[in-house]
Parts: sequence; C-alpha cells; structure tokens
Amino acid sequence: MLKDIISIQEVGHSFESVDDILAVIRTDGSCAIYESFDGKHITYVDGIFSGLGVYSKNEFYLSEGFTSKIVELDSLETIDVPFKVEVILENRIISTEKEERNRYLISRLRGGRIEWKIPLKRGKHIFLGREILINSQYLDDGKINAYNLSKGDVIWNYDTTTLGTWRDYDRNERQTQAAKVLGIHEDKLLILLNSGKVLILNVESGEYITLLFNDKNRKFDGFGLSIELDTEQAKLIQLANQDWIEVNLNTMKVSQNTIEDMKSLKIRNASPIVYDNQYVYFTDYAHYILGAINRSTLKVDWTYTFTRDGKSENEQPRYGKHLKLKDKRLYVLDNLNTLNIFERQD
Repeated sequence: MLKDIISIQEVGHSFESVDDILAVIRTDGSCAIYESFDGKHITYVDGIFSGLGVYSKNEFYLSEGFTSKIVELDSLETIDVPFKVEVILENRIISTEKEERNRYLISRLRGGRIEWKIPLKRGKHIFLGREILINSQYLDDGKINAYNLSKGDVIWNYDTTTLGTWRDYDRNERQTQAAKVLGIHEDKLLILLNSGKVLILNVESGEYITLLFNDKNRKFDGFGLSIELDTEQAKLIQLANQDWIEVNLNTMKVSQNTIEDMKSLKIRNASPIVYDNQYVYFTDYAHYILGAINRSTLKVDWTYTFTRDGKSENEQPRYGKHLKLKDKRLYVLDNLNTLNIFERQD
C-alpha cells in the first residue's frame, strides 16, 4: 500500500513540500532544498531558521528571528523580508515584527500594503480562517480572542476560567485552559481544552454553545491531543490506544469501537494522527511501528517496523515522532532526526 521511497538524515524540526520539491530545516538550523525525491539535487540556504512554510504555490518561506527569507522554487533565489511570517491566507500575510523593544502583530497584503498593526501580547496565535485570527492567551489570563483580519479589531473574547477547574489523573486540581484549536465547522469554533473536553463556541460572536465530553469512556470523559476535526465528514475523529472514536457534529453523539486488528497485533496509538478520506495513519512509538487503518473497515491495512540499523540493544531504537500527510506521500520524522518518506501505491 505504501512504499518507502527515501530517507533523509539530519532533519531538525520542520519540513515542507510543494509538488516534488522538498525543503527541510536541518539539525544545524540551515535549510536544505531537494529538487527531486532522488536526494541528489540539493540546494543549501545558510542560517539558523526557526520556521518553514509554503509562501505561495512556487515559494517557501524561512523564518529567522524577526525576519524571513522567501525562496523562489524555479530559480532557488532568496529574497530577504523584514518580518517573521506567522500564517498565510490567500493574499494576506500575518507576521510578527520588532521595533525597538516593542513587538507587533501585523497584517499586510502580498503587494506590501499594511492593513493593520497591533501590539503583540503574550500568548499563542493558533488558528486562521474565515477572516478571523484566534489568539489564545491562556498563559496569561485564560482568554481566547478573535480578531477581524480586515481591521485587526478584537470582535469577541472568551474566558476559559469561567468553565472552572478539573482534576487530572493524580487528582490534582487544575484550571481549565485551551490546549489547541481544532478548527471551524459551519458556524462553530471547536477548541480542545486541557481537560480533554471540547469547547464549542459560535465563531462569529464567541457565544458558548456546548461542552463535549466522551460519555463512552468509563475511566476518562475527555478526548485527548490525538483528536482531529474532519470537516469533510463533519466529524471529530480520534485513535486513542486501540479505540476508534468519532463525534457526529450534526447530532453531537459519540461512538467508540475497539479495533480488533490492533489488539491482535499488540499495537496502540498515543500520538497525534494524520488522515485522509480512506485511511488514518499513526505511530506506535513503544513498538517502533507505523500503521494505517482503513476508515471504512477499521482494519489495519499496512504496518511498517523501523529497523535498528545495526544498533546494539543498549542504543536508542528508532520510532516515528512527527507525521505529515500531503497528496499521496506520508512524511515521518523519527526520533533520530531522519525524515522517512512513503508513497501510496494505488
């Protein structure tokens, strides 16, 4: 089903692809651009880069401090720009910039015209969509802010501390905070909380709609970081341990089914997943295995076991750490800084 086509060593924290061109941040902070998947035609860009992304259909961007480099893929020439690219939506670029001791969040159009500029507050900008930028300031005060992208105005905020506290596995009381934004479905913004529950707000007004919990789990009523929003099928989906969990967003009903193949193979998942309409891909880091589950049959259709590469029993084994799915390729960055690339053989 999937064929291992190439492995690239010394890959750091980021990698991206456009068609058959691949860019990676190396362990020394520099960037390597592979013009084909044979690993032979390589261009290096010097620097210590903190971010990498797709700038346009024929450009990458590389972030370095509060500046960026734009790499044109046809010529592989670079252009320096005086801002750090954060997120891109069509013709709009959201960036962070530093002026003297002050930091700003800035929106500019690709032609260069600045739309708005606001002080950059402590927090994390974690979602962009439907003309709205969501900023989670849970490190400060538990608030989630929504900004109008055309003007930079705060159109609403929501305080997660109003949801009270919860108790973790050790029975310690913890304040409710945002963990990650799952995305937008219709008029609903879905936010995974640190309690494992999913907060649903009206995306236009920030009004509270409901708080989802897993009523099919006897031990823990939350979900977890491996939950994802599948907008095409209007579902929340999760592979937790050996269970497949779905939430129908039209009815808000939860279903949970044990995947018998995973039990018989003695494999499990405790990490974020990637998926398409047919398969869910996961990594079992405890057993050094990658797997693909057929979403229709809930059968394990493919597994891949990492080899020890001649390592002794005392050396650290290799396992999948970070997965990314793009077109027909599955990219897996392992714990030993090797990017393993697999391709679907349909």
